[in-house]
Amino acid sequence: MRRAMWLPGNASAALAAVASGYWLWHRRPVRTPPGTVAAPLAWAGADNIPVIGIITRLKSVITDPVGLVVRNREKYGDVFSLRVPSIYDFTFLLDGAHYQQVMSLPTDHAGIGEVLHRVPTVGYWFPREKSGPESLQELILTGRMLMAKMLPASQVDQLNDNVPDIVGRHTASWSGTVDLTEVLHPIVYEATGRYFAGDAVWDALGPRLTRYYRHISDGIDIPRTTLSITPYHYLMPEYRLTRKLYRMLRDALPLFERSSSPLLQAIDAARLEGQPLAEADKLWMFMYVLWNATAYPGTYTYWTLVDVLTQPGLIDRVRGLEGQPEQLDLLRRCLAESVRLHPVSSLIRYLDKPLEFELDGKTCHVPAGQAVGVFPGTLNRDPSRIPGDPEAYEPDRYLRTPEPATASFGRGPFGCVAQRFSEVVTATIIAELLANFDIGLVGQLPTRRERVHQTYPGSPLPAELTPRTRLPAREESACARSVPISI
Repeated sequence: MRRAMWLPGNASAALAAVASGYWLWHRRPVRTPPGTVAAPLAWAGADNIPVIGIITRLKSVITDPVGLVVRNREKYGDVFSLRVPSIYDFTFLLDGAHYQQVMSLPTDHAGIGEVLHRVPTVGYWFPREKSGPESLQELILTGRMLMAKMLPASQVDQLNDNVPDIVGRHTASWSGTVDLTEVLHPIVYEATGRYFAGDAVWDALGPRLTRYYRHISDGIDIPRTTLSITPYHYLMPEYRLTRKLYRMLRDALPLFERSSSPLLQAIDAARLEGQPLAEADKLWMFMYVLWNATAYPGTYTYWTLVDVLTQPGLIDRVRGLEGQPEQLDLLRRCLAESVRLHPVSSLIRYLDKPLEFELDGKTCHVPAGQAVGVFPGTLNRDPSRIPGDPEAYEPDRYLRTPEPATASFGRGPFGCVAQRFSEVVTATIIAELLANFDIGLVGQLPTRRERVHQTYPGSPLPAELTPRTRLPAREESACARSVPISI
C-alpha cells in the first residue's frame, strides 16, 4: 500500500522538476559577444508567473499577438524580445529609425523564407521543387520581381476599363439585402485574377479559383496556422482546397496557350539562379502570385468600403464627387487611411546574420537565428509621423505637407510591389458599386481582426441595397492625374 501511494507522489515530484527545469530554460538570458547587450526579455503580466507563464505566452501568441506586443511595450519601451515556446526569439523594434533599418536589410542578412515557411499554403501545403525555407525565399524574391514587371502604371490604370463590366455581372442578381462578407470578394478576385491570369484562364477556372482562395486566405490567421501543424489540418477547408487548387492547376494550366495568359508568359520567362523554373515551381508561382493578387486587395477593398459607409459625412462627400476624376483620388486616400489604421500587425524578418544597433548608449546585439519585427500599427499612430490627429480617419491628411510617414505597405527588398495596383482596384470597384447602389449597413459591424495579416471577418455583414441612376462620368482619367501617396 505504501509503495502504491509513494509512486504517484514520486511521479508528481518528477513532473514538477521537469516543469521547473523547462521554466528555467524558457527564461534563460540571451548570450551576446563581449561589449554588447541583449534586448530585454519581456515578461509583462501573467507571462512572468513560473510555468503558467509558458501557457499564457503561447496563448497570447496564438490569439492576441497585437495585445502581447502592446502590453510589453508599455512596460519595456520600444525595444524588447519576446520568447515564444518551440520557436526562436522575436525582438521587436517599434520606433521609426529601427523600422527603416530592419526593412532595408539585404536579403542575405534578414529574410522571410523562414517566416513564410510557417504559413500553410505558401510554406508547406502546396508542393514545390525544394522544401526548405532558403529555396522558398528565392521563389518569393523571383515572384516579387515577376509581379513588379507585370504592374507598370499605364497597364494598371487600364483596370478602369474592365471594372464596370465585372461589377455589373456580379451585381445583376443583387436585390434587397446582401451579405457583403460573401458577395464583395468575388468582384475583387475577378478584377485582379483577369489582370494577371488572363481572360481565358479566368473564364475556365475563375469560379473555382475564387472559392479556393477565399478559404485559403483564412489560413493566414495565426490560430489556424497553429492548427495546420496538427492532425486536425486534414479537416481544415483551406488544406483540402489547397490540394484541390494544386491538382486543378497541375491538370489545367498545360492546356492553355501561353499567349492567352500574361502570368503564364511571365512564369515561363522567369529565372531562378539563371535557370528556368522547375515545373513544380511554375505551379507554385502561379498559386503565389494569385494568392497576393486576391487576398490583400480583397480584404483592403472590403474594409475600405465599410469605412466609407460608416465614417461620419464621408459617403456624402464621395457621392458629391460622382462622375468626377477627384472621386477616385479621394477613394485612394480612403484606402490609405483604412490600411494605416488597421495594417498587418507585424512585419517579421529572420536573421541569417547578427543585427547590432545602439540602445541607451550601448551596442545591442540580436544573434543570428532569431527574428526581428516591426509593428506598423504603432508607427501609423505616432503623432511625430502622422500630422494632425493620428487616431482620426482623415483621408485628406495625404494632401498636406509634410505627408504622413506611414508604415502601411512595407519597404525594402520585401516591401509591397503592388501598392498602386491595390489603390486602383479598391477605388474603381467602390466607385462603381456606389454609382449603382445606395448601400446601408444593417446591424453591428464584424470584428476587424488585426493579427499578422489582415483577414476576412468571421461573421456576415448585411447591407440593404437601393438601385441608383448613374451620373455621367467625365472623360479625364482620375488615375492619370491622381496624387501619389508616399508610403
